[in-house]
Amino acid sequence: MKRSIKFAIPLSLLVLFDLSAQSSGYYQRLFYRMDDPFVFCTQGQDIRRNPAPCWKPIPPFTGAYTLMPYCDPPNPYGKPWTKDDTLSLAQYKTVCPKAISSGRWEGSGRPEYTPIHH
Repeated sequence: MKRSIKFAIPLSLLVLFDLSAQSSGYYQRLFYRMDDPFVFCTQGQDIRRNPAPCWKPIPPFTGAYTLMPYCDPPNPYGKPWTKDDTLSLAQYKTVCPKAISSGRWEGSGRPEYTPIHH
């Protein structure tokens, strides 16, 4: 009985600490780029999975984006938007403006290769 109490108290404190850390910031699960907001907000969709995305993020990466000219819209004869184009842009417009500022990558190598390619 005493042994279970020794584990229950630190575990409950850990859960409370985790909940308070999440409540101080904004978090929404991203369906792209392995849930990595830095890579998603600076690079958009992975071009290996969608080689011709209909939108791209533009600096300062806090919600600004551009529509690609080969898609409809803006080109009435362009390719139609895919479900991924629409959902990823909606997530971009929701998540990326929550950043206070646009920072630079400070790690070694490219951000989309850390820890694995995503």
